[in-house]
Formats: sequence, C-alpha cells, structure tokens
Amino acid sequence: MNDERFNELLEGFADGTLNNDASRELLTAFATDVDLKARFLSELRLQNSLRGLSLLDEADRRVQDVMQCILPERTSLDMSAAVLSALRLSKPSRRWYPAAKWVAGIAAVIALGWFVMWSLPKADESLAIVAHQIDATWSGDRKFTPGAHVGKGHLKLVAGVVRLDFAKDVRLTLEGPADLELIGPGETRLHSGKLTANVPPDGIGFQVHTERAKVVDLGTTFGVSVGTNGATDVAVFEGRVAVTSLASREEKIINEGDEVTLNEGSGALMPQKFNTHAFRGWPVLFGVVNTGGKIRFAYPQPHLNPADVTDGDNIVIFTERFATKLRTDFTVSVTEPGDYGPDETIGRKETLRPEKRRVNTYLIQYHPPQAKNTANSDPKRFVGEVSFDRPIIAIIADGEQLTASDQVLGRKRFAYPLGIGRSLKNGDHLSLSQDRHTLKLDWQVTADGVNQIRVIVDVSDPQTMR
Repeated sequence: MNDERFNELLEGFADGTLNNDASRELLTAFATDVDLKARFLSELRLQNSLRGLSLLDEADRRVQDVMQCILPERTSLDMSAAVLSALRLSKPSRRWYPAAKWVAGIAAVIALGWFVMWSLPKADESLAIVAHQIDATWSGDRKFTPGAHVGKGHLKLVAGVVRLDFAKDVRLTLEGPADLELIGPGETRLHSGKLTANVPPDGIGFQVHTERAKVVDLGTTFGVSVGTNGATDVAVFEGRVAVTSLASREEKIINEGDEVTLNEGSGALMPQKFNTHAFRGWPVLFGVVNTGGKIRFAYPQPHLNPADVTDGDNIVIFTERFATKLRTDFTVSVTEPGDYGPDETIGRKETLRPEKRRVNTYLIQYHPPQAKNTANSDPKRFVGEVSFDRPIIAIIADGEQLTASDQVLGRKRFAYPLGIGRSLKNGDHLSLSQDRHTLKLDWQVTADGVNQIRVIVDVSDPQTMR
C-alpha cells in the first residue's frame, strides 16, 4: 500500500467515512503487513484522530479478533480485555453494518490503550495547571494562582470559577463552592459542587468519581453536579459518557442532550430535564472569560446549529474548533491590534501562517428572527465586547474568506451560509485590544441580515500540558 492510499484510509477512518470496501482493504492490509498496522496505530495516537469509543459488549467475539488483527506484537491481550471488562460498555442501539463493526472494534482497542495510559501514576506528579480564575476564593491550606501546578489532593473552592488544564488537552472548570480531589492522571473525585469538562479524543477515559457514581468520558463535553446531600447529576452537552451507579451497579451510556440524576436512597439512574444553564463554567471551559454589552455566549443544546439560533437582541458567540493544528496558510481580514471600520475589513487580505500553532476558533453572529416588512426597517446598533484567556491572532470578517475557512476552521456539524452575505456590512466596526485578549464590536445591523466573523485564538503555549 503506497503512502497516498494509506493516508486516505487513515483520514477516512478518523472521520468515520470509510465505506465497506475501504474497511475490508484496510483490515486485509493489517493482516499481511505488521509494520503497516503498527504505523497506523502510531499515527492515530500522534494525530489525536480517534473520534470516540465504540460500544462493544465484553463477550463479543470480535473484540478478540480485532485485537489479534491490530495490536502490535508483544502487546498483552489480557490487559486490554481486562480494561474492556472494567468499563463493561453495552452495545449501541443503532444498527451497524458488518464492516463498520470491524472498524469500530479497532477504535475500541486503540481507545482502551489510551485508557490504560491514563492509569499509570507517577510519584509527585503535576496533574493539572490552573489556567484561569474568575473571582476565585480558596479554602484550606492549598491556594492557587494562575499558572500553578496542581498535584494529588483536594481543591476547595469557596467561590468563583477556576479552569484546570490536564494532560492530553483535557480541560475542566470548577464552580465554587466545590471540593474536587485530584486522584491521579485522568482521574478525579468531585465531593461537592459543579464541574464541566471537555475531553478530546486523546483524553478518552477521563474519570470523575462521586459518592454515588462513576463517570467515564467517551470523548465529549459534560457536566457533573454534586449536592450537599450527595445527589449527583450528570449532563452531556456533546458526545457521550458512561455512568455507573455505585449502589445498584446499573450502567448507562448517556448521550448528547441527556441528563441523569442519582437521588438519595435510590441507586437508579433517573433521567431528568436537560439544563445547560445550571453549569456556569461552560464559557470559561472554552476560553471565553468575559462578555459585556450586547454579546452573549451560546450555551450548548442538542444538535446546536448557528443557522437555527436567532436572537434579535444580542450578538451570539459559538464555539467551533479547539486546539486545532494549523497546517496551511489562511487568508484573513485582521492580524494586528487596532480599530477597524468596514473599509479596513471588507475585502482586506492578510496572511495567517501555521508556524506550528494550535488554535481555538469561534463564530460570532448576529442572526435575528425572520420578520415581516423588513424593507424599511432602520438599522439597530449593537455594542459589546468579549475577552478570551489567550491572544487573538486573526479575525475573518469577509464572506468569501469565511466560506474558504469553514471546512478547516469551522465545525463539521454546523451548516454555514455561502457567499458574501455573511460578512460585516457598511457601518460595522471592530477593535482588537493591544494585548489581543479583548475584541470590541460596534455593529449596525438590519432585521433581515446575517453578520458573522470568525475569531482565531492562539492556544499553543509550551508551558501547558500537551
């Protein structure tokens, strides 16, 4: 198999777009080429390409078959089987075709290997970094400042919000009052309070224990709340998690848009109304540390799409990509601090070069509800600002540039409009602060228009735990 075909199959596997023929081709190559299967596994780990755990029953014969096919020589099958048994995941309810099952099995084995890697503690190890604090008040002997390394032990937060960055790009926000215990790499215990966590593919297996439940991440964003009486709520904003009741040993896979609770005196995992606004740490989790004026953050909802979110009273911020590697040049509108009117943004072309950067991207949009008789309506002025925890390195305010960057810098599940109609209009201004952390907007918007810009934030910091 030549390099070009190998990369095509690798990319297809990571994106979940392999058809049956391509799946069989890949598996046949694994069976005949030991070096190829080792290279495939290595590439997935290095690129953080895996999208999630597959849910295979521990008794499924294909588990052993796939292990024999994909695992490098001298790797213990017993270890992987034991991890799978410990997770005790159930089959998904959706229908899977045979070839897709084989590929899913490979995904499970690789992801389980990462789960084992999370579980190897080191003495006196720094487990997380305090990335950001908002009005934080600490209790007890352990008090932290931004940039501090945190090892095993309790973090008791009286008030405020704190974001912790773990290895493998896992990030967690803690809302006071709260008591969070760091147990080991990829493992925490929430004694009280609320946390919100985002776990990318390389961090699959991240765990949150409570008095009543064990939560194992399957590549997602989720929230956990523990009340003073020990009642535990688990809400999944994106992806899915595995939740186990410690009292009844009941296990469930909780999907995006669902929430369960474990109340006092019952070991049952009971569904309840999904409420993302109960978790205030969501914006901070993704680097938005402050909004003001007529700008608000879009709290997650199941299958959220900017095209479906209308708000005639605010400009809305949507999260797009996180810790994405820039691999090519991009044409953008703004790269330097300063004040920019429509003449400086519409049609302006600057070049953003990769320079081994990782970036977060955000879509900022004004999209009012469809109204009747908008032809003679006067423009409305919206003034607001948003601050990020990392520096803004570029802004895209031109419609054609937005469309050109949607596929790489946008979110795959989002549907974006096409053409120049999305760009800033005459009368729209923006200002980037000298420290690059704060963006101010002064927009003149109409009742029938859609204004959008894309903000690119640099998160490639050598001091963070990558």
